[in-house]
Amino acid sequence: MRKIYVVVAIIIGLYSCTFDKDHLDSSNESIEAAAKNSSTNVKLIRAWTSNSSSPVGQRYVRRFVVKVKNLAFQKQVAIYHSTTSDEWVDIPLTFQQQIGNNEEIWAGEVAPDTEIYSNEFVVKYSVNGKTYWDNNNGSNYNISTNIGAYLAPEVEVSVDTYFTRFAGTYFAINVDARRDYGSPGEVEAVYTTDSWATTQRVSLSYQRYFRVGYSNYILSSNQFDIDKWETSISFDSSVQNIEYAVVYRVGDQEYWDNNYGKNYKISKRF
Repeated sequence: MRKIYVVVAIIIGLYSCTFDKDHLDSSNESIEAAAKNSSTNVKLIRAWTSNSSSPVGQRYVRRFVVKVKNLAFQKQVAIYHSTTSDEWVDIPLTFQQQIGNNEEIWAGEVAPDTEIYSNEFVVKYSVNGKTYWDNNNGSNYNISTNIGAYLAPEVEVSVDTYFTRFAGTYFAINVDARRDYGSPGEVEAVYTTDSWATTQRVSLSYQRYFRVGYSNYILSSNQFDIDKWETSISFDSSVQNIEYAVVYRVGDQEYWDNNYGKNYKISKRF
């Protein structure tokens, strides 16, 4: 009789272990399935990678711009990024501005002096006790070092505010635009120095090679078919502020980046 009890106990134990394993596997499958479904509540708009070397060191730069639905005041937005040590870590983003349709723009960057980040990442948005993902529809985003700009498929032209600057009497404006291989396209800046009492226009030049460091260049077009465009404008020393937008013309189409209808504003740096 004792042997029978032992056998029954073993059977019950095996069943319990099997149940726990099945439950765990089911839970993991649910997590994996959810992670493969990108949410409409969060979207990567722009990314940038470059190796900005100098005679005294290097900076492995990664910048990100993300759009989220404003589901609550308290929220956390981050890039969930793989590392060269096969780990995944958060790169926190910070709030930039509100835009239309109850949406917000969040952005951030990292610039370590060693290449600690590998190529894969996703976007993570935590709000109201839930986490939403943009993982490029299950493929994850994959951008190697020194590629330059990635633009979301719906974005045709984007001002690169990091390389756009106004110092002394010169205003340098820098733009990324998606290449159309059927038409060379043209990029133009529309700007004012007097609150739109008058308006000026200037064409930007295509940059086959764009220097990002002492000996590093971004190549146009890159793996995402993004080109660099740039120009520099000279002003009278009395000009202190500039308001501007850009237009990209391809064939009979026009694409604007006017900062979600607010235009870009830049003040002189001395």
